[in-house]
Amino acid sequence: MTIKTFWTIFLKILGIYIVFGSLTVIPQFVSSLMLLDADNGFIVSIIIILLTLGAYLLILRLFVFKTEWLINKLDLIKGFEEEKFEINIHRSTILKIAIIVIGGLIFIEDFPLFCKEMFSYFQQSNSSGLFGSNPTSSWVIFYFIKTLLGYLMMTNSNRITNLIERQRKTN
Repeated sequence: MTIKTFWTIFLKILGIYIVFGSLTVIPQFVSSLMLLDADNGFIVSIIIILLTLGAYLLILRLFVFKTEWLINKLDLIKGFEEEKFEINIHRSTILKIAIIVIGGLIFIEDFPLFCKEMFSYFQQSNSSGLFGSNPTSSWVIFYFIKTLLGYLMMTNSNRITNLIERQRKTN
């Protein structure tokens, strides 16, 4: 494995992890937006949400799909004495392992929160009959989607790896 391959794998893993961290930040921005009135705070909040979303999309584009350009701009290859590592694992295997680990972390982090919100929902469902009127219903849906996403990342790591590798080969 060369130094460039190491940095490519590292940056792709870091980019995927940061982007999946955005799955918590962006819904919190949107939920806080719903609490604001239609004044200057509303417009500022929308601008902040769009800037945050743009930053996450930029991170996704640079770290996952344009890693070669990022490595060259940051001069990450310079300063190493040896050109090669002696690790005989293919790049796609390392990406697959990283996607499984990231999916596992998302699943492990959000499944207990999903169970907690489900418990809170059923406790509060006695007072309000409708799903949308219960304040915890949106969090139940949110944590269910994140738990499902973590599970799907673990079980479909081949497809995600193929998508990333296909994008790399077209560049």
